[in-house]
Amino acid sequence: MEMIRRSGQQGVPVVATEDEVIVGFDQARLARLAEKYAGPKRPPLGVLAADAEQYLARHPEVAAKLPPGTKGVYVGEIRPDTVADRAGLRRGDVIIGAAGKRLRSMALLDQLVATLKAGDAVTVRFLRDGEEQTATLQF
Repeated sequence: MEMIRRSGQQGVPVVATEDEVIVGFDQARLARLAEKYAGPKRPPLGVLAADAEQYLARHPEVAAKLPPGTKGVYVGEIRPDTVADRAGLRRGDVIIGAAGKRLRSMALLDQLVATLKAGDAVTVRFLRDGEEQTATLQF
């Protein structure tokens, strides 16, 4: 009955997780599901952030404390006991580089983090009060 309720199907096989139902043999979806639940999970970065360029355009009082044309990721909040928290990042930091490359947007940070696995480490460059600093994100 649960299978019918969740999938609307009476076919077999049905694979169900908390948020997904796969009816039949869908190799691509099953592979994604297996990857999602396999092995040690990478701990979360733990930042609530925005593209610095857009944020600073809306907050000139914050932009005045940074070099003109600053691009990167403006850190709005840090969740406790996460990778960013343990690395010492704080609200108001602007992440400008990671893994030896410039970081100009939140999308680029998301792409980088998606490539990392549990146990990986990456060095980030960031601005705090207008001064460049570095930290190591240990996943």
